[in-house]
Amino acid sequence: MENTLSFSHIRWMLAIAAALIAVRSAAQQELMLYQTSDLWHAHAANPALFPKDKRLFVGGPTIGLDATHSGNIAYNDLLRREDGRAILDLGGAIGKLELENTLRLDQRNERLLLGARLGGWYLSAGWSQRTTATATYPRALAELLWYGNGPYVGQVLDIGPAISTVRWEELSAGLARNIGQNLRLGIRLKYLSGTAMLLSDAERYRIRVYTEPDVYQLSLQTDYAFYSSSLIGAVDTSGFGYDLSFNALRNRLGQNSGIGFDAGLQLQLGERLSLSVSALDLGGRIAWRKNTAYFHSQGTFNYNGVFLPGTDILNGTVDSLDFGAALDSLNDVLNFQKTDAELTTSLPARYYAAVQWQLLKNWRIGAVVHHQRDERRQNTAVGFSGHWTPIPWLTVGAMYSINDRSATNVGLSATVRIGPLQAFALSDNALNAVTPYRSAAVNFRLGAALVF
Repeated sequence: MENTLSFSHIRWMLAIAAALIAVRSAAQQELMLYQTSDLWHAHAANPALFPKDKRLFVGGPTIGLDATHSGNIAYNDLLRREDGRAILDLGGAIGKLELENTLRLDQRNERLLLGARLGGWYLSAGWSQRTTATATYPRALAELLWYGNGPYVGQVLDIGPAISTVRWEELSAGLARNIGQNLRLGIRLKYLSGTAMLLSDAERYRIRVYTEPDVYQLSLQTDYAFYSSSLIGAVDTSGFGYDLSFNALRNRLGQNSGIGFDAGLQLQLGERLSLSVSALDLGGRIAWRKNTAYFHSQGTFNYNGVFLPGTDILNGTVDSLDFGAALDSLNDVLNFQKTDAELTTSLPARYYAAVQWQLLKNWRIGAVVHHQRDERRQNTAVGFSGHWTPIPWLTVGAMYSINDRSATNVGLSATVRIGPLQAFALSDNALNAVTPYRSAAVNFRLGAALVF
């Protein structure tokens, strides 16, 4: 099934793209989740973690998001109030952009997480949906979208973005075993089924715009390519130059697949001190073979007396007929050639190491280190936590953490237990979680489980 997006919708496309600039995303560190080890869902971060003195675990759906953007931009930087309406205004945000900017987003939604203890053995099974996305783009791209090419006569603007987006379903089966009285080892095998992918070609990312100052000749050069599975079926730049054909998310379980595994341990040193370590997404790869294509645009376009009316496009004030006629010949440049393709993508490996000390009966303190590594970058985060159980059915926690973009993160958590029910809300950056429109980063997780 295909849906056509015509020129009349371009301002909404660009508005959405601009709004994404305000969503900041980093590695999915989940420091607070890892340190809330009495939660059943902490098992997702270490296959050796199980709540004490419990035998059966049924985790319901959870929602989790970790998002950041380089620089210091909040969602409200994109909007201004005019006549009681919120108007898109990139002018304020552009001034805060760096020459090169990176947007990252990680999301893991648990559909179901089951576990059982059989003597010294522990069994687990899970189903989750995950998304990881990275986009690196130059400031010149945002400037062109907002101001058009008029202010940049005589300048070369390189606007090609680098994009990596992968969405997949994850089915897992885990096994853990007590070794003696103090050590537990766990391993988890994961079957990965890719549902959508968009990945730019690292060797072909050039989109260059130049306006000749003497004759106002617009020159556009492209050598840009990307892989797509399920998301985009065609890019048609004839007509108004902006027709995209989007596929339905039709990749079914098993069409694009791979495997990965997790490993972890928990070591109890006396009655008060515990250590734990985990390694996640080891060897994780997805082979994309079905509904996968390679799109390549390569060409040069010269047109006399053309200006791209950036702000007018976003605001919907441009004369679409005149503008469409001017862009009609862009098909010679932006004509993406589609070929069938196959591709294998790798998941970034994640590592945790933590220590916890039972200070008093109802007080627990600890420290945790998280490291994530992929093909393009590495990052590390460190957190120091405290948990307090003032009454048997309530535990609250706080954390101070440092990561690669901020040294002033304050996390909070709350766990409520009513009979076998565990309900929780937590964030590594709590202030931003409750004020996302004014925030530089967003991190939170919500969920519930039944523990018997």
